Amino acid sequence: MKNRLHSERGSALLITLALLAMLALISLMAVDRSNTDVVLSHNVSNMDAAFYIAQAGAKRAFVDINIANDWRDGYASESFGGGVYTVVLTDSTSRVELDDTVIIRSEGMIREAEAWIELWTAPEYYYPFTWGMFAGSGLNFDQSTCTDSYNSDSGTYFETLLPDEATIGTNGTITTSKLVTIGGDAYTATGGSITLGEGSVVLGDTSTAKDSVYLDIIPQEEYDWAKANSDASTGMSGFDYTYNPGTRTLTTDGGGNVLLQSGVYFFSSITLAQDSEIILAPDAKVTIYVIGDITFGQSSTVNDGGRPGALQVYSQHGSLQFDQYNTFYGAFYGPEAVIQYDQTTSVFGSLIGDVIQLDKGACFHYDRDMARIKHNTTGKMLEIAWREI
Repeated sequence: MKNRLHSERGSALLITLALLAMLALISLMAVDRSNTDVVLSHNVSNMDAAFYIAQAGAKRAFVDINIANDWRDGYASESFGGGVYTVVLTDSTSRVELDDTVIIRSEGMIREAEAWIELWTAPEYYYPFTWGMFAGSGLNFDQSTCTDSYNSDSGTYFETLLPDEATIGTNGTITTSKLVTIGGDAYTATGGSITLGEGSVVLGDTSTAKDSVYLDIIPQEEYDWAKANSDASTGMSGFDYTYNPGTRTLTTDGGGNVLLQSGVYFFSSITLAQDSEIILAPDAKVTIYVIGDITFGQSSTVNDGGRPGALQVYSQHGSLQFDQYNTFYGAFYGPEAVIQYDQTTSVFGSLIGDVIQLDKGACFHYDRDMARIKHNTTGKMLEIAWREI
């Protein structure tokens, strides 16, 4: 009996010791697991912190490149939030395919954690020819005038004609005489008005409550550059025309012909006599800067049948006068210009001025391809892509 009691007590002790050992092991495992969780949590916290430090570096660089678009200095080991960031900027000087894109790459570091962010930026551009016609002060349509649109990038005028996508607008007033067809939307800024004569129609929407449009995007420095780098007269040929390098005037005799090669041309004024023409060389792209008046005499043609986007004319102060039976394929941008159509003239492209007047029987044909043409930057850089690497 006594031996049996000792045996049972011994077994109980062994079981107790085993249980204590198991509890101790479980406790050790729990402590180890807890330590692992703490370490993992700490690592995650550090990675998050490194990410936000990298993001701070990228955002600071984005602010600085908006202050000065040509800034490329970056930062080396700048302290932030207990860590550091290093920022490197890459552009077309080292990667030609980037064109006008600038890549901001930011590395954030804190303790042993690292994170990288790439921010892709590009300049914001003006698109001056998103309107068919736009006038700062007013648009006036005489009897039987019309507007419509086509797309020179997709085919001929007759192949791509649409009667209702030639949007016109003004900060002032739109007035028409009778039997006028406006083939698109017609908008004025708040405070403006639209007055339609007998039998006149607007095929698109109308509104007199749009935001006003600021037109002046051509700085004096650009005209000065064009003057200093003008391809007149080296890029010009033809007959019965005169270019005066002293006064920078271009004139023709009756029936004169001027052929322009690709390039930039600066003139103080342009005057074409009756039956004259300006022709662009095959596949040429021509930009003309004019500080004075442009007059196209009766039955004159400019870039006749060509792509309007290939001829861009920027006017600083002067007027644009189309006499009877003119044909013009191009874009004209003159915030201070009075643009006068005489009867039966046809313009293909885009017209921007202060006042635009179409006389009897004149028609305007907006080239929808003009909307993609950009000119100058606004000075603002845009964020176009972002990724964590």
